[in-house]
Amino acid sequence: MREKDTQYVLDWIAIQELVAEYGQAIDFGKDTGDWSRWANVFTPQLTADYSRFMGGEPIHITREQAAEYGRVAVSAFSRVQHATATTIRIHFKNQTQAQVMAYAEVAHYFTLGGVQQEWTIVARYTHDVVKTAEGWRIEKVLLDPVHYRGNPLGLEFVQGKRLA
Repeated sequence: MREKDTQYVLDWIAIQELVAEYGQAIDFGKDTGDWSRWANVFTPQLTADYSRFMGGEPIHITREQAAEYGRVAVSAFSRVQHATATTIRIHFKNQTQAQVMAYAEVAHYFTLGGVQQEWTIVARYTHDVVKTAEGWRIEKVLLDPVHYRGNPLGLEFVQGKRLA
């Protein structure tokens, strides 16, 4: 366990901000088309494990590919909103590595037949983070769904289905 000195507190705050930025940067990317903020939360190479959510296997990609992956995943929605828990659990492995668990509620909005729809996922994120020259960055992300609510078509949209 790390000594809880000033550097510990600074790292803890930086990781808290990184986890909040993960979700807010997706929302920003959807709203503006600028996905550079989301790419910036990651290390240059990362493992994205959305297998519990999307099926398949974890993927090893660049941060730029992650930004494109996020853009495509939310492209069918008019808006998205990530509400990440303000209390997260950080387990420091050493001075430059930690594992973070955070819960999030992510609302996805779309229109169907002129009627506003919502699909929401409640999930636990596990992030393996490392301290780099750029600051703390996510090296691996695991998304573990806990609950879904709303129009289930939203899940199909995330998985790539589109209406004709």
